Amino acid sequence: MSNIRVLDEKTAGKIAAGEVIERPAGVLKELLENAVDAGATSINIDIEGSGRDLIRVNDNGCGMSAEDLALSVLRHATSKIRSFGDLDTLHTFGFRGEALYSAAAVSRMTLTSCTGEGAGNRLELHAGKVAAKSPAPAIKGTTVEIRDLFYNVPARLKFLKSDAYERACLLKVIEESALANLSVSYRVHINGRAVYDLPAQTGPLEQAVKARAKQILGDEVADSFLFQEFDEMGLKLFVTPADKLVTVRDMQYVFVNRRPIDSKTVQQAVYKAYQNVRPKDRHPAFLVYLTLNPSDFDVNIHPQKRDIRFVNENKVFGFLMNAVGDTVFSNARPVQAEIPASVPSVALPPAARPAAEKLFAPAAPTPMETFAASCPPSVQSPRNVFSPKPHFMVKETEDPVEYVARPADPAAEEAAPAAEKPAVPPADLHTSGDPAWYHGPYHYLGQLQRSYLLFENPAGLVVIDQHAAQERVLFEHYLDAFDRREVKVQKLLFPVHVDLPPSNAETLLSWAPWLKTAGFELDPFSARTVLVRTMPHMIRFKEDDMKAFIVSLSQVVGDPSKSTESLKRKMVAMLACKKAIKAHDAVSPAEAEALLDNMKKCKDGMHCPHGRPCVAQLDIKHIDKLFGR
Repeated sequence: MSNIRVLDEKTAGKIAAGEVIERPAGVLKELLENAVDAGATSINIDIEGSGRDLIRVNDNGCGMSAEDLALSVLRHATSKIRSFGDLDTLHTFGFRGEALYSAAAVSRMTLTSCTGEGAGNRLELHAGKVAAKSPAPAIKGTTVEIRDLFYNVPARLKFLKSDAYERACLLKVIEESALANLSVSYRVHINGRAVYDLPAQTGPLEQAVKARAKQILGDEVADSFLFQEFDEMGLKLFVTPADKLVTVRDMQYVFVNRRPIDSKTVQQAVYKAYQNVRPKDRHPAFLVYLTLNPSDFDVNIHPQKRDIRFVNENKVFGFLMNAVGDTVFSNARPVQAEIPASVPSVALPPAARPAAEKLFAPAAPTPMETFAASCPPSVQSPRNVFSPKPHFMVKETEDPVEYVARPADPAAEEAAPAAEKPAVPPADLHTSGDPAWYHGPYHYLGQLQRSYLLFENPAGLVVIDQHAAQERVLFEHYLDAFDRREVKVQKLLFPVHVDLPPSNAETLLSWAPWLKTAGFELDPFSARTVLVRTMPHMIRFKEDDMKAFIVSLSQVVGDPSKSTESLKRKMVAMLACKKAIKAHDAVSPAEAEALLDNMKKCKDGMHCPHGRPCVAQLDIKHIDKLFGR
């Protein structure tokens, strides 16, 4: 007897049916869900091109009989439900019977399946029409081949993006499925190249999740995960501690009954738990596994079942917020800024202390400061505060190799970087005259806590955040170099190997032509490793700093169809932060005066690239009031 039935029109009409295949990743998601629903413990995935040429998914699941094989490609055919009421007890991924039908309608599809009893069967379809039927080897499981996706609907092709971006989307789907189904092994090849070989994970959940997360998210994130298990809602929670937040939001996964979903309720609950310790540009990485009664949520509100609606959204929100807070703050100490009790070496009356503490309290670390915490001091010489010593593996030449940016497309032309200029920005870069905030002459007094530069001017006391100030100077210097559309690069004697999640590597390499104009020449080495062959001559990173920068860059580049102007500013801000002197670095009087002079030449000397203030002026009249004068 057949396990697959075609739903009656009344039942089908109550379901949000009408699956639309928008891109190759949507096809792959449905095929992986079908394989897992079939009880597969091993899934092999082959992709050619961007998925338009070929998507092949082979599994060792229960397989289909000849009768079920024929029914599986009909509209509203499913083995998961018999009536609309069955949705309240559904424990499988798929239920509408639209995936194979919809995919077959826009491709050349071949289905091969065997239940393990007798011979297998093969079915070929072109644009949804059966083209051939034939016997197949008696190998238990199912193989679905989809070729020439959208060959008969070329209008849909214009909505696809670059091949690299589409491949990144395909890998993201595989990564979600692998994190949701730990007991299933995944082997992935793209254009004949092995990308993933993820063995099935057994043993304790925490160990299994972290082992798989290491292969997908990287060692650093996986090793930092805090784990806690709750009986309510079957919650298994993996979250990063407050001092291990990341720069992007694409390391956030929510699974309800192993289904990967997008949920604003869950995301906002997690962020609410971190609200008092999270810098605005840092984000938690997390894996949230929920096991709920199917009647407690509705997956039938989105054609691709990506969004769900909880029956009690407020209950879910409150429970998750408390669970994350308990996990984070009972296992690790949040990051705290050290605030001095008062102005050093000055005894103040009680009434004056709050104002003085506010004046001299250092700002909490910004995301970029956290990112740059491992950078070496860039202050080297009183003669040139911007001239770091060369660090590693650069091929020293008298005249660095010069690439002149001549991008082929207008978007790249807009964002092409510029030739290196002297490390100290030229005086003619800005309009003549002093900026409004500058009231000289200035007399340097010294450093406060080796983080703030103190100057006296006619108006009173000037306090400068040394890190934020040099960030601004370098940011404008680098940005000006980019805008002049030429850049000199330094070849590395030995390429730097940078390991990335495959989906991030694909996305980063889609920007390779643009990054080359910025001074970074990148090549693929393996599915999860890129080679860095050059860097801008003005940067001269150490190897570890280079790797950290490329990893961060891979997380922010995003879709290559987005504005290059936005990426340019982010990249330049990251470079400036990496090179700027840090809090607690010693600064000589000559270096402090050189920094102030260069701040005066900036278009905005008052703020760092992230909007934080660089300069504070304490009027002498206010100081007099502190002492009751």
